[in-house]
Amino acid sequence: MSLRVARDGTDVLVGDWPSHPERTALLEARGALLAWDVPTDDAVPAARIHDAARAADWLWEVYGAAADGILGDSDAVEIGAGDWRVRDACRVVAHLGWAEAWWPASAAAGVPALDPVLLLAERAVATCDVEHLLDDEDAAVRALAAVTADPAVDGLSARLAVLAEDYGVVVPQVVRSSRAEYALAAGDTVGGGGVTVHSGTDAVDWALVPSGAVDAAAEARWAVVRNGGSTFLDVTVPAGPRPDVRLAARFGQVDIALDRTDGLGWHTGRTPVPPTVLLLPPAERRLTVYAPDFAVPERDPDPDAPARRAAIIDYARSRPDSPTATLTERLAGRR
Repeated sequence: MSLRVARDGTDVLVGDWPSHPERTALLEARGALLAWDVPTDDAVPAARIHDAARAADWLWEVYGAAADGILGDSDAVEIGAGDWRVRDACRVVAHLGWAEAWWPASAAAGVPALDPVLLLAERAVATCDVEHLLDDEDAAVRALAAVTADPAVDGLSARLAVLAEDYGVVVPQVVRSSRAEYALAAGDTVGGGGVTVHSGTDAVDWALVPSGAVDAAAEARWAVVRNGGSTFLDVTVPAGPRPDVRLAARFGQVDIALDRTDGLGWHTGRTPVPPTVLLLPPAERRLTVYAPDFAVPERDPDPDAPARRAAIIDYARSRPDSPTATLTERLAGRR
């Protein structure tokens, strides 16, 4: 495998940096950032080296003999065969960080949700394996302290217990919420009837909601309804595996809290709107769902985003059966 090497002042750029945040699995190492373009499933990361002296101590563990050319004056290097256990562990840490932020769990698209307990445990174990090259000296302790419970997976649980004892971290035991408990938390259907004047659907921008807050593939639904001489906006959004996230939506100049759930567990909301909403031109009848504690919509939608989201959904759908998948991905939807 060949990688280009470019130099910009004191920085060294290796390979092609991923083009969008939702495609990027990132690792902060000493003196450099490593990044994997997730859907391409490449084992070798791109790098932005900003302190060559610090990176020199570990760069060979990721690029092998090509590290000499990267730190020298080569404009391209070849990555050959080698013992890539450290690089693979780096990739697991970065990939699970990506999955925590961007995994597109979706009942509509057939992408199972990840087990958050298993994800944190697997990432903590991998973090301990690469602690020596991370920029954060306390990364291993932080990762172990973030584990919320024993993942109850043979091998991983034993390894986690040993590491927790070595680092003096206590892994708590918690009771997992079942899918049935989530279903029982659902409330009544929102909406008081009436005549629907306008309706439509819009995709949810992943950058505006935390991972798992909504179904990553399903669209949000809106309707402008006339009822009893008044005009209302009704909104429903299919929930994801994290239904407790506070959501809102913006339609034209109107903001609406999605603070109820219907019988299916979907996020819903209804608010009165001025009759002028009925006169909005079609181009302005656009619903934007967001999490107020996470992000606020301030830009027009990216026309290329739907294609990128579709590619990531296809990638995630294939992961449980992929030979390069993490344990968390292989067990997605099975725990």
